[in-house]
Amino acid sequence: MDPLVDPTDDPSVDDGHRRGRILWALATCMAEKGYQATTISDIARAGRVSKTIVYAHFRDKEECLLELYTRANDKVLGTVRRAQEQAHASRLPWRARLRAGIGAYLETLAAGPAVAWAALVEVQAAGPRARALRRQVIDRYVDLICEVAGGLAQELPDEVRPVERELVLAAVGGINELMLARVERGEAALLPEDVDAATATVVGLLERRP
Repeated sequence: MDPLVDPTDDPSVDDGHRRGRILWALATCMAEKGYQATTISDIARAGRVSKTIVYAHFRDKEECLLELYTRANDKVLGTVRRAQEQAHASRLPWRARLRAGIGAYLETLAAGPAVAWAALVEVQAAGPRARALRRQVIDRYVDLICEVAGGLAQELPDEVRPVERELVLAAVGGINELMLARVERGEAALLPEDVDAATATVVGLLERRP
């Protein structure tokens, strides 16, 4: 089971291990045949549980996908934030701090190719609720980068310029496309190879030029 979708340590979840198996089963089924073609029977078979157990945890396939996407992104964002905090505490140069956060993002997704596929590809085909949730998640990534960028601009005004949120959104969109292209080629495990390109996108946006 991918730790990104494992709710075992979540005190609000009953039978977290089996719920995590169901989430992981959905991710693996979608990687094989896509969201639309995946059935509850497929999920139950892949998760080694009965359909009754699946329905005990989730009302339907859509609800299962929404939780998978939410849990995965919550954990990725938490990992990125911790990486940023550690880089700041270590007094790394600002470009290295950005690289640390972006590297944590790509490396975490690379560790779970099926979840990366679900988060980057399948969520876009899963209907209006999933698309709305995706927009919320993108906004959270943008907010995090804006927070980091704002802090850097205050700390290093001669090196880092303030930027508008719309420009950060454009940079995040570009990085998302870079990741999507990699995942669509079946190369999710190679996402860390794109860290330099993704970092250069953000650095180029923030660095103050003469």
